[in-house]
Amino acid sequence: MVQTAAKMEKIGLLGGTFDPVHNGHLAVANHVLFSLGLDVIWFIPALLPPHKEGHGNGREISSFAHRTAMLARALSQCPSYVISDIEAQRSAPSYSIDTINILLQRIRPQSDLYFIIGVDAFLEINTWKRYKELPTLVNLVVISRPGYPPDRVGEVIRHNFTDYTYDPSHKTWSSRHSKGLFILLHMEPVAISSTEIRKKVRRGEDIAGLVPEAVEDYIKREELYVT
Repeated sequence: MVQTAAKMEKIGLLGGTFDPVHNGHLAVANHVLFSLGLDVIWFIPALLPPHKEGHGNGREISSFAHRTAMLARALSQCPSYVISDIEAQRSAPSYSIDTINILLQRIRPQSDLYFIIGVDAFLEINTWKRYKELPTLVNLVVISRPGYPPDRVGEVIRHNFTDYTYDPSHKTWSSRHSKGLFILLHMEPVAISSTEIRKKVRRGEDIAGLVPEAVEDYIKREELYVT
């Protein structure tokens, strides 16, 4: 009997503070999942996000337990979405390169990783720890937003990843020396932010439609963001 090669599993990685997770996060995940034909997306809540407002400037980020509990409620009906608690097992800040290297030690060799990043964050990728190593490990999926012309993404790639060339028919950049692609995905904007949701809760305003109903119920029950 002839054995066939195992199917390469395509795994999306969506990191963030998720304080709280909202419908914009889910819209991005849905768009990437179906546009790229991924098998699964791992939501990776950060424990100590080095670039976020709660790390050292006066706002306390909600506990990891609260944020993962909200994610569990938001994703409960989505079998293609799972939560990774890898950051809870570390005490250091949540640098993407470190998280990815740990994940690569745990997954099957047949897995292909797609790291999902908003275009605003991507334009500052040269401030990330060991950022030049990222495309040697994963594909980077850049989600476009209004006000960020695609040419700016190309400029960042040409400046920081000089061996990459653009394929206009697929909107991807590739290199002969690195396995990872840069993939630009356009999507309709979803005008929701965790910051605005927290402000609305603090002001006693309705957040229905901004977060899944189960997340809204959790926020009310646990009295999150009230003070």
